[in-house]
Amino acid sequence: MALICDTGGVYALYDADDAHHARARAAIEREPGPFWLPVILMAEIDYLLTTRLGVDAALDFLESVAQGEFTLTPLLGEDLTRCRELVGQYRDLGLGLADASVAATAERLKLRRLLSVDERHFRAVQPRGLGHFILLPFDVD
Repeated sequence: MALICDTGGVYALYDADDAHHARARAAIEREPGPFWLPVILMAEIDYLLTTRLGVDAALDFLESVAQGEFTLTPLLGEDLTRCRELVGQYRDLGLGLADASVAATAERLKLRRLLSVDERHFRAVQPRGLGHFILLPFDVD
């Protein structure tokens, strides 16, 4: 089944020392995909991989994107409008543009399944028309 990828979930796939690494890899290996990645997250993922794991990890990620392991999706005007709404609605939670873009993309694609280790934000955010998010690697469908 398709899912939307969040920065923390993708990072966990690459960092063998991350507490969620094994479960995130296992979750992805069970999934047929596609693995939607909001393009706005690319810089954030690259930054984390480069600064924490080094250039080789960032290059591995870029290669996986080039090979089609992730399906990039742009941030559309309607998504940006929804991001602004979400950031305002969840201002006390500290929801930023990156996480809001994941939620807005999920709503647009009508997918409630996320690869994310960010339970704090995505357990609180109520996606429009989707009920609640299912977080992999934590939740079982």
